[in-house]
Amino acid sequence: MEKYVVIGNPIRHSLSPAMQNRIFQELGMNAKYDSVLIEEADFETEITRLMDSGVVGFNITTPFKERILPFLDELDSLATASGAVNTVLRKNKKWYGFNTDGKGYLEGLEEIRLITENDSILITGAGGASKAIYLALKNYTTAKITVANRTSEKAVEMTKNHSNHQAMTLDEAEKNLADFTIIIQTTSIGLEASKNKSPISLANLTKGTICSDIIYNPAETAFLKEAKKYGAITQNGLPMFVNQGALAFEIWTGVKPNRSLMKDAVLEQLGGN
Repeated sequence: MEKYVVIGNPIRHSLSPAMQNRIFQELGMNAKYDSVLIEEADFETEITRLMDSGVVGFNITTPFKERILPFLDELDSLATASGAVNTVLRKNKKWYGFNTDGKGYLEGLEEIRLITENDSILITGAGGASKAIYLALKNYTTAKITVANRTSEKAVEMTKNHSNHQAMTLDEAEKNLADFTIIIQTTSIGLEASKNKSPISLANLTKGTICSDIIYNPAETAFLKEAKKYGAITQNGLPMFVNQGALAFEIWTGVKPNRSLMKDAVLEQLGGN
């Protein structure tokens, strides 16, 4: 049986096993996908043990997407540019690292509509997810992109080599919110520990703006609730989660999985929300 896993800390609540195992079962493949908790202090020892265990491929989530890099032989272009890996494949005795987060996000966003050169996109946050999404947008669209962070240094670093993109603070973004046609929330604000909070006020939002949050549990964050109140078109992080997983599955197996089945598996785990 081929073995696949997702590693992270915390990992107990990961829905990747339910999603990936549904597809393995549907295709009649002799494979199984599990979650593996790795303690941060033991990462080097435990990742070496995992890679020696016969695992064919694995996903990586917080906080190990950058720490995995020294253990890999080759990286794809998005993994290289973002400095982060979320998908690993063993092939011909080599380990290959990929980042499917940005492309998975973009494919989900374009379920609403295609992005055009007339769009002005705001990304809130400047962490790993933000960088992967920014790079995917930069590579696949000609829209103007603004990255806003609580302090602007990281946002400046991300956008510094592109004349059509800019950085600002979250306070500045709030004041200029009406200028944006798409707003992407990439911070962890809105998860269980901060579920009643939003990274920015949306009082200056223009009706019809697309507001997207990469969080999918809860299904509607405070950010999305406020956006809906002001007439925005909203989307949570479920499309990104499913799409990045589907892209990983294809990397491992060469098979394009049924994304509707993957989505159904996640929704069942979430209680149908």
